[in-house]
Formats: sequence, C-alpha cells, structure tokens
Amino acid sequence: MSEPALAREIFERLRQATANQPDVLAELCRDYVSEARKTLDQIGRALADADVRQLRERAHYLKGSSMMIGARELSGSCARLEQMGRDGQLSEAAPELAQATAALKTVEAELLRELGPAAVPEHGSAA
Repeated sequence: MSEPALAREIFERLRQATANQPDVLAELCRDYVSEARKTLDQIGRALADADVRQLRERAHYLKGSSMMIGARELSGSCARLEQMGRDGQLSEAAPELAQATAALKTVEAELLRELGPAAVPEHGSAA
C-alpha cells in the first residue's frame, strides 16, 4: 500500500488539538487547500514569467504550510521548486510543478475521506 498523502502523526496532532472543535479542523484544512491552490497558480505564473524571486518565495511559503498539515510530498516538491528558484535553474520546474499539483490533489482526496466535504473547497470557490 502506498504512503498516505498526509503524515499520520502530524495530522493526528492537529486532530487532537482541535478535538473539542471539529469544525475548526475542517476550516483549517479548507483554508489550507484554498491557499495551496492559489499559491500553485502563483508559482505557475512566476515560472511562465521566469520570475525566480516570486517562484522561490511562493514555493517557500507553500512548503511550510504543507509541512504544518502533514503534506510531505507536496512540501518536498515545493522545497525542490524553492531551490530551483534560488539557483535560477528552471529547466525542471514545470515537471516539478505538475508533481506538486498532483500531490495537492492527493491531499485533497485524503482530506475528503478523513473529514468530509467541509474540508475541501469546491474548485472556483473563494474558500
């Protein structure tokens, strides 16, 4: 069986921290997904513009927020994108961005299974 999209120990700590307020965890996850989608779009625009500073900054931001929720694969992709931006080497950035996008979709599916539809915003929604 493949490794879960969310690191169990990290996600369970979040679940325990919000045990008395289950809606808070769903809201936190919904906000994370919404922000991650927006940030991946920003990374894509930065890549299209060859804006290494913006690529680096947006990838760094998403790397950190992904680790906080336990999305290790997405965080790893963002770390690699951040390094590409730091090095100014963008030749492999498009495939890495595609990998990050796929990782987010996997995280979304796992959040949906774990917490239900309240944890994942619809595509095109503001939140």
